[in-house]
Amino acid sequence: MDQALTMMCHNIRQQIFGDGNKRTAMIGANKIMIDGGAGLLNVPLNQWEHWNNLMIDYYRTNDMTRVKQWTYEYAIQGVEVRQA
Repeated sequence: MDQALTMMCHNIRQQIFGDGNKRTAMIGANKIMIDGGAGLLNVPLNQWEHWNNLMIDYYRTNDMTRVKQWTYEYAIQGVEVRQA
């Protein structure tokens, strides 16, 4: 899961394409998530502005810790995380 979130953040920030960087990075991250049985990344529409602000902070600082943590907690669906 961490690999998927790291790849997503990195690819979004690199602005590889002229348009669609977030969508493309999310598709790639979801491929990794699905292959690993770790659910699906899906930022809830009512949280999109907050998530975008976290991404903007990441763009400025190159520190993806906050956006990855928030995404892990609020934007992964289809899997129950069990506490050990």
